[in-house]
Amino acid sequence: MIEILSQLTAWHWLILGVVLLGLELVLGSTYILWPAVSALIVGVLLFIAPMGWELQMMLFFLLSITTLVLGRTHLQRLVKGGEPSDLNDPGQALIGRQVKAVADFTGTEGRVELGDTQWSARLEVGTAVSTVRAGDLLRVESVMGATLIVER
Repeated sequence: MIEILSQLTAWHWLILGVVLLGLELVLGSTYILWPAVSALIVGVLLFIAPMGWELQMMLFFLLSITTLVLGRTHLQRLVKGGEPSDLNDPGQALIGRQVKAVADFTGTEGRVELGDTQWSARLEVGTAVSTVRAGDLLRVESVMGATLIVER
């Protein structure tokens, strides 16, 4: 095993880095990105300054941990912009929108219009049951399946 490790060259590290980058592209987790970058850095450093396999492994390990911590804390905040995204949850994007009652509500149940679509609607729990008439404007508080939870 040590004999194999002692024969590591810059090309081995570069190939490992490219393979890990390819795996990262397939999985998209960003966790494999950091060891891939670290392997590429070790490969480039080996072209500049030759080093023993022990130092190569230690450098790879330290770079992997450092890039993982820095990447997950700083880079992820920059990429996400600090704002929660509703991209994969379109229901969340409806919260706070104003809707119009299409017909009179029966108790707490009714239908509302949002854009060109009609939705089932229910008055929010805890809201005093009042008469909602066709044309009344309501506000979306939450989404439960295909039903909008609304309030005045």
